[in-house]
Amino acid sequence: MSHESMGPFSVCAILVCTSVVFTPGLAADDPIWSEEFEVDGPPDERVWSYDLGDLGVNQELQVYTDETENVMVENGSLTLTARETSDGGFTSGRIRTQDKIMFQYGTVEARISIPDLADGLWPAFWTLGNDFSSVGWPRCGEIDILEMGAGQAIADDVVNRRVYSTCHWDVDGQYASYGKSLTVAESLDEGFHVWRMEWTPLAISTFLDDQHVWTIDISDPDAFSGHEFHRPHFLIINLAVGGTFPGVFNSNDVTASLPARYLVDYVRIFDNGHTLLSGSGLENDDCAVDLDGDGTVGGTDLAELLARWGTVDEDADLNQDGSVGAEDITLLLGSWGALCES
Repeated sequence: MSHESMGPFSVCAILVCTSVVFTPGLAADDPIWSEEFEVDGPPDERVWSYDLGDLGVNQELQVYTDETENVMVENGSLTLTARETSDGGFTSGRIRTQDKIMFQYGTVEARISIPDLADGLWPAFWTLGNDFSSVGWPRCGEIDILEMGAGQAIADDVVNRRVYSTCHWDVDGQYASYGKSLTVAESLDEGFHVWRMEWTPLAISTFLDDQHVWTIDISDPDAFSGHEFHRPHFLIINLAVGGTFPGVFNSNDVTASLPARYLVDYVRIFDNGHTLLSGSGLENDDCAVDLDGDGTVGGTDLAELLARWGTVDEDADLNQDGSVGAEDITLLLGSWGALCES
């Protein structure tokens, strides 16, 4: 979901994206992390944080809240509900895993049911680089696994059948993007469907119910200034109302039936042979990242890890690849500041 007022159909503003590499799924059978949304109530605060208010992006019309009428786990699904307010405005929900669950490379899968998008609703399932707060957008990089509700899809009368995937990034201070769409035969608002992203050091590919949507070659980040796609990202799920993507800027032009419910049955991350998973929200009974056992992940843990660099020390080999190295530092930094029970 473009963080600024640029849609995913702004293709390759700087880079000519050719010689795309397609990579088949390499994921293990069991996820290394999952959110199954099994406990009714607000989303698990150990994993999810809220984006709140009018974020001032994309000329969107909604205000995001943490009220249960907008964001709720119920009946085994995360439910984001867009509602019209008494004054003609809109409220909705947006949650993220920043600093809590981050991943670099991997297979990400979500089972999702979208509402009837009509004119004006904009559901998304996407990622931002976890350095977003320090470097801003688009320098953090963005990967849109699912976006629907585009103005062109509305014009073509396929708004509930066309899905978009896009990357956004920075090239020497200038915005760049590459995206494509897939139009399917069935309406996607009539049940649950599975969206998947395969992210390796070579390429990023997305799929809808195993149908290939889009691939971008990231194997040579120097060639397109795409180092953003070789760093940890976090997940975002939201339902926007109006804005630049659907091309709806006036509340009177929103024709979607409200309240509208956007459901997510699960989100799962699988190891595809390259995956690095980090963050304070990871379940870890031993709190392995707290190497010195002082209850906090910090500088002394980093010093301990560096002291064991290149060894086969199992305690410091956080990703269990057989030796202590750079990927273990990435995992430690991803959990920086986490509190661990002794």
